[in-house]
Amino acid sequence: MSINTLAQVFTPHGNIVYTANDFRQTLRISFAGMLALSISSFFDTQYGVFYVVYPLLLTALVPVFNRHVAKQFIFSASLNCLEMVLIIGYLSQWPVIMTLVVFALYVMRFRFMSKGPLFLFGSMGVVCQSVMLNFMSYPSANWHTLLFSNVEASVMAVGLSALMHYLIPDAEPRTPPPLIEKDDARVRHESLLSGTVATIIFIVFQVSDLSDSLSALMAGILILFPMHYRGAVISSIWRVAGVVLACLYILVIQLILYDHSSHMLLMMPLIGLGLAFSARLHVMEKVGAGVGFASITTIGIMFGQNLQPDGDLVFSDLYRATSVTVSLLATLTLVFILHRLLNCFAPTRFIVK
Repeated sequence: MSINTLAQVFTPHGNIVYTANDFRQTLRISFAGMLALSISSFFDTQYGVFYVVYPLLLTALVPVFNRHVAKQFIFSASLNCLEMVLIIGYLSQWPVIMTLVVFALYVMRFRFMSKGPLFLFGSMGVVCQSVMLNFMSYPSANWHTLLFSNVEASVMAVGLSALMHYLIPDAEPRTPPPLIEKDDARVRHESLLSGTVATIIFIVFQVSDLSDSLSALMAGILILFPMHYRGAVISSIWRVAGVVLACLYILVIQLILYDHSSHMLLMMPLIGLGLAFSARLHVMEKVGAGVGFASITTIGIMFGQNLQPDGDLVFSDLYRATSVTVSLLATLTLVFILHRLLNCFAPTRFIVK
C-alpha cells in the first residue's frame, strides 16, 4: 500500500496533494527528530523523551515559526514547572485539593485550546502537565533533573524549529487556517469534557503503578485534542493505526540491526527514514493529530524513552501497542459518558452535526 493510499484512507480531504511546502515540512520534522535524538543520546539525558518528542510536536503541529509560537511554547513549559512544584510539593498531602487544582488547570488549558489563538499554549500545557505529574508522582524521580530537562528540552525544541525553518524555509507563504466560530455552550462543553477525562486519567495513574505506561498516558491525552466525542472516536482510530505502523517499523529496525543497535550511525538513517515516511503521511493528511502524527510521536517516545546502547525494543514495542489500545478504549468510554451527561444541560450542550 502506497503512502498516497494510506493518506486517502485516513484523511477526510477528497483531493490529496503534496505541495512544495509539505515537502519542506517533511524534511524539517525528520531532521529535527534526528538531531534531537542524537543530542539526547550523546548527552545520555535521563528524560530523553522530552528532548525528542518536543521538537517533533512543534515542527509537526505548527508548520510556521515566529515569535508568538516561541513565546507560547517556552512560557507554557516554564509555567508548568512552577505549577508542578506547587502541586506535588505542597498539595500532595491533600489528595482531594490536589485533584481539584489539577482539574482546574486542565479545564483552563482546554479552554485556551477551544478558543483558538492560544491553542499551542494550551496543548503544550496539557502534554507537559500530564507527563510531569506522572513522572513526579514516583519517589525515584529527581525533581531538579525533571524540571530542568523540561525547560531545556522546550528551549531546544524552539531552537531546532527556528534552525529548520531557517535552513529549510517554505517555498511560498502559508495562508492561516480559518477560525472556527464556537458559541459559549460549545466552549464550556469541550473544556469540561476534556478536562474531566484528563483528570480521571491523572487519578488512575496516581493510584496505579503505571510508571512504564507513558505511551498509554499520552494516547489517552492526545485523543482529547478534538475536544468532542466524534472527534475523539476518529482520533483514536487514527492513533491506533499510527501506533501499529510505527511499532511494526521499529520491529523491522530491531530485526535488521539485531546486535548492532549500539551503533548510532547505523540507527540514525533508519530512524530518519521512519520519521520521513510518517511526516510525509502527516502533512498529506492535513488533519492535525492523524495517523502520521501518531506514528511520529510513537517513534519519538519509543527511541527517546527506551533506546539504550544494548537495549531490546521488542518487548517495549509489543507492550506499547497493547497498553495504548486498552487506554484508548477506556478513554473513549469516559468521553461518551461525559458527552451524554453534558448534553443534558443547555449551558454545556454541544450536538456534533
